[in-house]
Amino acid sequence: MSDATKQALDAFIMGPSPDSPQDAEVMVIFGPMFSGKTTELMRRMKRYQIANYNCLIIKYSKDDRYDKDGIATHDRQTLPAVSAEELSTLSTKAIQYDVIGIDEGQFFPDVVEFCNQLAEKGKVVIVAALDGTFQKQGFGNILNLVPVAEHVTKLTAVCMTCYSEASFTKRKGSETKVEVIGGADKYLAVCRMCFQSPEKESPRKRSPLREINTSLQRSLQEKNAANRKLFLPTEIMH
Repeated sequence: MSDATKQALDAFIMGPSPDSPQDAEVMVIFGPMFSGKTTELMRRMKRYQIANYNCLIIKYSKDDRYDKDGIATHDRQTLPAVSAEELSTLSTKAIQYDVIGIDEGQFFPDVVEFCNQLAEKGKVVIVAALDGTFQKQGFGNILNLVPVAEHVTKLTAVCMTCYSEASFTKRKGSETKVEVIGGADKYLAVCRMCFQSPEKESPRKRSPLREINTSLQRSLQEKNAANRKLFLPTEIMH
């Protein structure tokens, strides 16, 4: 066992690091598909990074839709991240950071224990996750995060059928497996009434912003490059 690993394990057992934020807490960002959960996670993580805290982002390893080496929004904004199928495999790494962000938290079976243990060791943990499945049922054990969290936010999207507030995720097609990773090709964000209605085409044609405004796409690419530099360790940048 290396000295760094031993120190990390000792820190995980003994308690909070004196360099960690004083207000250790768990923040949860819930919402349906396309509600901006990852965007909000990235915004909060960048605030801590700018304030000179050591930040780590964790992504679900099976989700490589937009970026294999980072988390990504549906409009392709990205930040570097480490991958895992179970969060416990990153315990010794995570304890070395002040702020830990977790994207797609609903896919991790040990998310509740991991977040609670890190917060009790003095860390700030921010989790973005679907709260419900395409059947309007709790996704795995993610709702068990609520009793151990200091702050819980539920975002809404715009209903892709009638343009009302959308609080639910509706799956296209007839696939019944709960864990099916996808974007607009597989899912819709819908309101309560449209969740119950048969799937139908929107009255207006929608196009991704990146196709409407190529200058915006270039701007996002430049911003992503700057964000990646922000999250790279200092020694690598030099």
